[in-house]
Amino acid sequence: MQAVSWPVVGSLAAGVANLAFLWYLWDFREKPGARWFFAVIVAQVGLCFSQGVAMLVFDPLWLREALEMLFWLAGTVVVVGYLGFAAAYTGRGHLVRTWWFRAVALFGLGFDLLVVTNPWHHLVWQDFRLDPIYGAATVSYVHSPLIRLQFVGIVLVSVVGMALLLDTVISFGPLYRKQAVAVALTPIPPVAAFTLWTFDLGPAPQLNLVPIMFLPHIALDTYALFRSDMFEFNPTTRRTGERAALDDLGSPIIVVDEKGRIVTLNAPAEAALGVDKQTALTVRLVEYLGVDDIDLAATDQTLTLTQEGSYATYKLVTSPLRDVAGTHVGYTVLLQDVTDEIRRKQRLTVLNRVLRHNLRNDLTVVQGYLQGAADLVEDDEVLWMLETAEDETRGLIELGEKARTIEQTMGGDVRSRETVAMAELLAALGDRLEAEFDDGGVTVAVPEAFQLETNPDLVEVVFANLIENGLEHDDGTDPHVTITLTAVEDDGTAVFAVADDGPGIPDHERQVIDAGEETALAHGSGLGLWLVNWTVTALGGSVAFEATGSGENESESSSGTTVLVRLPGAVPGSVERPLSQASP
Repeated sequence: MQAVSWPVVGSLAAGVANLAFLWYLWDFREKPGARWFFAVIVAQVGLCFSQGVAMLVFDPLWLREALEMLFWLAGTVVVVGYLGFAAAYTGRGHLVRTWWFRAVALFGLGFDLLVVTNPWHHLVWQDFRLDPIYGAATVSYVHSPLIRLQFVGIVLVSVVGMALLLDTVISFGPLYRKQAVAVALTPIPPVAAFTLWTFDLGPAPQLNLVPIMFLPHIALDTYALFRSDMFEFNPTTRRTGERAALDDLGSPIIVVDEKGRIVTLNAPAEAALGVDKQTALTVRLVEYLGVDDIDLAATDQTLTLTQEGSYATYKLVTSPLRDVAGTHVGYTVLLQDVTDEIRRKQRLTVLNRVLRHNLRNDLTVVQGYLQGAADLVEDDEVLWMLETAEDETRGLIELGEKARTIEQTMGGDVRSRETVAMAELLAALGDRLEAEFDDGGVTVAVPEAFQLETNPDLVEVVFANLIENGLEHDDGTDPHVTITLTAVEDDGTAVFAVADDGPGIPDHERQVIDAGEETALAHGSGLGLWLVNWTVTALGGSVAFEATGSGENESESSSGTTVLVRLPGAVPGSVERPLSQASP
């Protein structure tokens, strides 16, 4: 019995290997790019088995030629499928819907039609004949220019597919490196064998080694699938996520090169600039911004764009783009719509000026007349009404001053920090406020050496308001406020207790501050506590309120309030611990 020749064994072995791989691949058929990959492996099974069987057929010649046709038909599916897989697997599935991909597929289909009908026109090959070698029914035939053209197409498509996969390695680094490189290299062995056979090179030019070269091909595929989790972790997720981050973001984003020419932009940017994406590409961004030039490296730039009779103001937020070598290649430009913010600031500025300036001046005049009228009347009841009106007027004027303090405090740079000697700052603040409240007293129980890395202006605003609140609302004959450093926590947070002996902060006002918003049914009577809360938050701390005194039972109202102020930034070593602890 004559042994089966090694080319036949090699081709059939490659077919079996592909078939086994196809069976395992079935579970991954729904993964991105898997269906294209599935089609490639199916075609490789057909190609390898058709050639393996063909090299066993010595007669009749027409059957041998028919099996040769299957080789070409399957080869077209392998090449087109590989390109489709490379696009879909790397997150570029939209490319398979482009005209050039359709052109590639139509070219392959046209060549296959010529192959099938070759016995009638002989445009693909001529002089088809048996030319056995190594005991296999190999054949020889004259390759027409169409085969040479098909060869060029196969090489180009393979190179494009490899480039798409290798670009993933360059773009995404080690995350998808092993599987992308392995699959990118798979076309090399069969394409090399196809080159030798197409151009009649080597010692046995009639021997087609393409099927056998699918053995190393399938080995690389197997490595990618089993050792590198080819379909468990694929680049589609990352590329799709990056595209979504650009396209789905509601704000306009434009990517420009180093010369300011538009490379890409998302749909909101098209709407903002009033331009179609394809039209805008390679055009300088300034052409659509209505300005002569723009410094993309600058910060805090704003511009106004007008579209269809309406305008919008945008803040330009730019970020430089650099490649893996650190070379500057362009910028991403985010157009942040600040139209409503600017309009709101304009309205607040006008309202603030009217309420704080004009109203304050008018109330000062009213206060003067009330004082003058009080000096002229002798009726005790009328005098009481005038004095009450004067007190309320003074309160409104102070409220306007508080609003100005909020504007000045929160409008500045709250991030600036410096080393502050807290005992010295609080003592000076206490002396000043004692002078304003004749009967008031302020005690500071803070170690002299204690320091905070903080904003001194904001800290002064916090404690000034708390001291004022304690002294002003105490109806007793000797109002008093005590400021104590109760703890310094391990993370450097200093805990200050500001205690007064007044009537206490009403529950409804504390609830408003704790909730963080005013409502129609629950509102505070002033701005002082809001200012304390906002300022402490800006410093990175927190504030809490609790009653200090208590009656003999829960029904009796508490007397006095302790405000716990937590501020970060204690300078290490500036105070010895432990201090007397207070509940946070």
